[in-house]
Amino acid sequence: MKVKTFSWGVVQGQLDQKIQSEYVRKIVRYEDLLSNVKAKLHDDVTNYVICTWFNHWTTVLIEEHISTHPKVIPTIKNIKGIDIFFDGQPFDLKITYIPQGYNPIDAINNPTGLAIWMYENQGSQRFGADNRLFIELLDKEFPERSWELKRNFELIFKEIDNFFNKENVSVKDEIAFNFKRKTFTAVAKVLIITI
Repeated sequence: MKVKTFSWGVVQGQLDQKIQSEYVRKIVRYEDLLSNVKAKLHDDVTNYVICTWFNHWTTVLIEEHISTHPKVIPTIKNIKGIDIFFDGQPFDLKITYIPQGYNPIDAINNPTGLAIWMYENQGSQRFGADNRLFIELLDKEFPERSWELKRNFELIFKEIDNFFNKENVSVKDEIAFNFKRKTFTAVAKVLIITI
């Protein structure tokens, strides 16, 4: 609850590129470099670290709760692309927010379309065609504050328990998506938690 704002400051995975392009290769004078680092980069790095820390630990708590559900078998070791087994199927958990620019009403009305979009718009460095369980968080009135839902454990745990109590994996969960001119198939489940 101490985290009051959620502003990355740096795009995830691009900190070194930012330092190189905006400081190392751009600023000639040493004194200017130090003043610019203190004036801007320090805040960007601090914000990045706070957002990453917040995401990591809230995810850990949510994943721990999911692994206690009787219909879920957690993995014992870290296996790339598999966090849990549900209804006999392996799933990679993705706890995130409705993407900026994606219509929230479309996401609620067509979660399968959202899942396909998430697969097709993942970055190359994070590409995967593994089965995924997307837990999408959305503040319908203030979408930019959806990140705050991630710490509302009472709501999230209740919605997760309801989801696993009523859901199963079936043929309707199979999707096909395109990535870099190739077609892939996966099993995708989507839980959208809203306030």
